[in-house]
This record gives sequence, structure tokens and C-alpha cells, in this order.
Amino acid sequence: MNILGQKNQKIALFILIMSQFFSYFLFANDLDAVLFLSNKVIGSNTDWRFSGEYQVRLNDNISSLKEHYFEGVASYLPNERWEIVPDFRVTVKPERLEFRPGIGLIHKTVWGKKIFLHQLVNQVKWQTDIESTGIVKHGLRYALFYNYVFDKKWMFISGGGILYRFSDAYDGFQYVRFFAGLGYQIASDLFLNVNYYLGLEDPFGAITYETGPMINLVIRLKNNTKYLPARYIN
Repeated sequence: MNILGQKNQKIALFILIMSQFFSYFLFANDLDAVLFLSNKVIGSNTDWRFSGEYQVRLNDNISSLKEHYFEGVASYLPNERWEIVPDFRVTVKPERLEFRPGIGLIHKTVWGKKIFLHQLVNQVKWQTDIESTGIVKHGLRYALFYNYVFDKKWMFISGGGILYRFSDAYDGFQYVRFFAGLGYQIASDLFLNVNYYLGLEDPFGAITYETGPMINLVIRLKNNTKYLPARYIN
């Protein structure tokens, strides 16, 4: 007798694999445990998709407020393959404010059926970080995301990316980041995403790590885009 259903077996296997992968970093030097909590609201019309997100980030082994921010994103969908994505983020840190305008280009590939649907997303993005102290930094990011709908309510979510920094203080690959997790559709317009995150800073130098859960509640107000939007973390 099969005690676990096929869906629950997949979820249990995913949790086991990810726990083994990330447990390696629990014993790494310069490791910080973090927690990211966010709420996103999404709306769309035929060619445009808009979102607003508020996120809180805790660090120092989830004992201190690292930062919190609000980000607005507008995605233009000219066809089923491409998206043009301008965005703007305002970040509040304990010691300063940061303003981050950005512009991104997304290419997506979709295959499969509505259930058992695969989506591969490539993102290239340029961003400028303007600090209230007067410091200005620039960054070029590449990220790859893979999503798989394997049930009417469940989705596998994963991704990774790298950021090359241009600034007076630092030029080079500053961040490498990975995540993987599950998304669950609570209701027709309400979604919960729970991911596990791993970040590496200065990956080719004095490397430091941060790792922990990312929990995201998404409210969808309207969904009538002509094409399927990309699923990714901005």
C-alpha cells in the first residue's frame, strides 16, 4: 500500500535533496543565517503587467534587521517570448537609504500542458544603486530561472544569478545567488512561495555565505495578459 501519494512523494524527495545540498553550507566559515519575508501585489492588462512588493530582510542569524524595501515593476509583453522590464526599488537600511532604478530584458521558453507546464526564463538586467550618502554604483546581472507546474495547485520554483559590480570601491563579480522551493495556490488570486536561498558575496575573493528561507505571499488582482508572464525573482 502506498502511504504517500505521488504528489507528496515528489515534495518529500525535493525537500530531502535540497536539505542535503544546503546542509553543506551550514559548516562553512563566514556563514550568516537570513530570513526574507515579502508580500507582492500583481495586476495586468493585455500587454502590461505591474507589481508592487514590500520585503523585509533579517540577518545576523535572523537577529537583526538588515533592510526593508519597496519595489515597483512594470513588464511590457510584446510577444510570447520577450519582456521588457523597467523597475525601481527604494531600500531602507539602518545607516542609509538606497534608490535603485533598473531595466531588464527577459526571454522565456514554455513547453508542456497547462498542468505539467515548464518555463525557462533568462534575464539580463542593468541597475544603478544610488545611496543617500552620495555613492553611486552600477551592476549588470544575469539570472536563469526554471519553473515546473506539476499539479493544479503546486509548482516547483528555482533560479540562480550572478551580479557584476561597477563602482569606485569594487569592480568584479560581487554576488552569486541560488534558490529553490515550492509554490502553492491557496486560492484563485492568492499564492504562497517558500524557497530556500543561498548567497555568496565576493565569490572569487574573501567569500562569505548567507542562507535561509524566503517566504513570499502573492496577491493577484487581475490577470488578463495576452501572453503568459515570466515567473522570476527580480
